[in-house]
Amino acid sequence: MSNAYSEQNAAWREKLIAVTRRLSDADLGRAAGGPGWTVAGLLGHLAFYDLRASVLLARWKKDGITASPNDVDIVNDATKPLFNAVDHHEIRRLVVEAATTIDAAIDALDPAFVAKVEAEGKPVRLNRAAHRELHLEQIEKALA
Repeated sequence: MSNAYSEQNAAWREKLIAVTRRLSDADLGRAAGGPGWTVAGLLGHLAFYDLRASVLLARWKKDGITASPNDVDIVNDATKPLFNAVDHHEIRRLVVEAATTIDAAIDALDPAFVAKVEAEGKPVRLNRAAHRELHLEQIEKALA
């Protein structure tokens, strides 16, 4: 099954995979995206939010959509040192695995549930592409 998000999510997932394949360990340690962030940290950040979306979608399918507040700035500041410290091989694996998992979950949603998530499921965005695009552009800028 696919939906309005499938094509764009898949395109940016493939770009993410291509970028992660060509990154050296030195590249992963470069500053990128803002104070205190590294390329590896941004990849960890992407993985975290894709994993969070996967967990929420699974829970919502089982129990119904409920609020899941998230102070993005606090979460980002608190996780930044963790993401920057993750082993470079693992961060490459995790970000690709997380993107693949959430995209498959979104692709498998029936149209009625997609509409319900769009209406009630804030802050989960079914368009994962926009977040990937933002951070992949930051990574490309850091590597230029």
